[in-house]
Amino acid sequence: MKKFLLMAFSILLVFSLCSTGKVQAADDVTRNYHERGLRYLIMKGALTPDANGNYNPNATVTRGQFAAFISKVIGLPKAEENIDFKDVPTNSPYYQDIQNAAATGIITGYEDGTFKPNDPITRQHMAVMIERAMKHLKIPTSTAKDLQFKDKHQIYKEYYSAVATGTEKGIIQGSTMPDGVYFYPLKNTLVSQAATFIIRMMEVAGNQEAINFGPYELKDIQGGQLVSTKITSFDYDTVLKSVSKDTHVITKNNNIVYMKPGSGFVVAKSYTVLDSETVKDKISVASETEMQYLQSEGNRVKVNLAGQVGYVDANTVSLIPFSLSKGRHYYLNVGGEMKHVLVDHKTGNDKASYIYGKAPSQMKPGVKYYSWDGINFYNGGEKFTYYNYYQFLPVHSKTQYSTEEIDKYIQYALAEREKAGGRYVDASKKSKLIGLGKQLKAIEEDYGINAMMILALAMHESDMGMSDYAQQYNNLFGLYVYDTDPLKVKFDSPEASIRELMEKFWWKNYIPANAPFAHGPVFGTKRIGFNVKYASDPYWGAKAAGHYYRADKYLGFKDANNAYTIGLTNIEGLNVRSVATTNNNTPIYRYSRTNIPVIITSTNLAANGWYEIIPDSRDHKVAYVSSQYVIILDTVK
Repeated sequence: MKKFLLMAFSILLVFSLCSTGKVQAADDVTRNYHERGLRYLIMKGALTPDANGNYNPNATVTRGQFAAFISKVIGLPKAEENIDFKDVPTNSPYYQDIQNAAATGIITGYEDGTFKPNDPITRQHMAVMIERAMKHLKIPTSTAKDLQFKDKHQIYKEYYSAVATGTEKGIIQGSTMPDGVYFYPLKNTLVSQAATFIIRMMEVAGNQEAINFGPYELKDIQGGQLVSTKITSFDYDTVLKSVSKDTHVITKNNNIVYMKPGSGFVVAKSYTVLDSETVKDKISVASETEMQYLQSEGNRVKVNLAGQVGYVDANTVSLIPFSLSKGRHYYLNVGGEMKHVLVDHKTGNDKASYIYGKAPSQMKPGVKYYSWDGINFYNGGEKFTYYNYYQFLPVHSKTQYSTEEIDKYIQYALAEREKAGGRYVDASKKSKLIGLGKQLKAIEEDYGINAMMILALAMHESDMGMSDYAQQYNNLFGLYVYDTDPLKVKFDSPEASIRELMEKFWWKNYIPANAPFAHGPVFGTKRIGFNVKYASDPYWGAKAAGHYYRADKYLGFKDANNAYTIGLTNIEGLNVRSVATTNNNTPIYRYSRTNIPVIITSTNLAANGWYEIIPDSRDHKVAYVSSQYVIILDTVK
């Protein structure tokens, strides 16, 4: 759980930037240990100044005041029916907020019909109100009953669960003393402490306004270091107005949240989601994914992910200026092959690599190249485009290899992997891939899917048939193993999992034109193909393609030497027809998206404006598209 504890300023600030963008004299909230929470309550209108302009952060919170904090911060709806608390008159400044909180069950009165709004609220009573507010916000409450506080014996039995809930969520953290951590359940709560509890609760609820609530600071990059300009505010836009140099960045809790466009890149700190404007969909993004930085808006960052422009939550990514970068993922031509090297962004050290195809002729050996999308590469002013044949070959192709050749490669690949030891000991005897050649060729005929592409994906997803899911559940593809809720579905055999992939995934959601996840029937990238929706790993398509490439290389490049012609659609709404004419011919289907790879089986009608293709349909064997809307790719194989 994140802890939002503000460090005391080391230099006394006489003036502080406020949320209006004007400069105001410091008030009694400035430099308070809980200033962030206090400013949040002020911004929400929950904490207002007295006649002297003071917020009185060290005053004791009353029950009525704390109810008002919760009501205003959450934005509780106005109560339809009021509860007649004897001691809450209608002219009370907290009357409506108390009614709103009572209507939602966040507060309750006493048996004598009172609420006692002017009584101080103890820390354990506060915990109860917070737990009820969390239930109203539909935040799962804790089942944990054990607490480590030294004074937990002072917590009333009926309040223990509420304190445990707040503690587990990081809302309640206690005070550290030499002999341990104390909660002080019977003590009254200060306004400042209550403010921090409230903002933490809203952060746990996923409220972006709370999560992204400053303080923001303008810093300057000097000599590879971030240097403070002493310009700070709890309002992002206020600090943004002070950005005047290309070396200026804005930080929050020492993390960069803004830099000038073109001055750096973005790295996912954890699993995140791209809200793509390009395909109008939400795209899963794995940790350590690099993205091109376009712009920052404080609480979200605009990025380019492999050709998809959209937004990610600023709290889930790191903004890294090029001038502060220790290293980026890069590509090398090693012995005529394309090698992708993944870098640890914190140290700059290489941490993993894989070969996934032949290198293009434009790629100089030993030179580092970079790419945002795995298609367009650059090094300084040098640029080239690269389409890896195995990565952009549609799956409804056929391999040249026989059952015996496929089994031969499986045994070779397993024997090679055995050399790594560890879980791969006896892989050539235990792997769930052993002897799959016959089944793969049968499935190729039954479903019109390239047997080698199925094998390549199985090798990648099942860790050569040695993963726990493969070994225990015959699951070669991580089917139903989601990032957020993995299911342990067991199949009768490895072949059964392949047929499940065909029926419930590929031919249902990924291959047919305009299916829910149809971005082209290829391994692809995070912009084109299965990789858009199948896996959060942005290099999943390249890694799967690498298995196919290595198999083809070992077996003599029969598939590369008998390569298909691959085209890429360049328009939305492209009609696919059963005959090469528009006269009295209803389209088989229409591609609602662009950049869809297709297999061109004949260009004989190109002079008349048509290409013959293999359709993304099990009901048709051949189809035709207008040639002006399909670009023939110069694939590297």
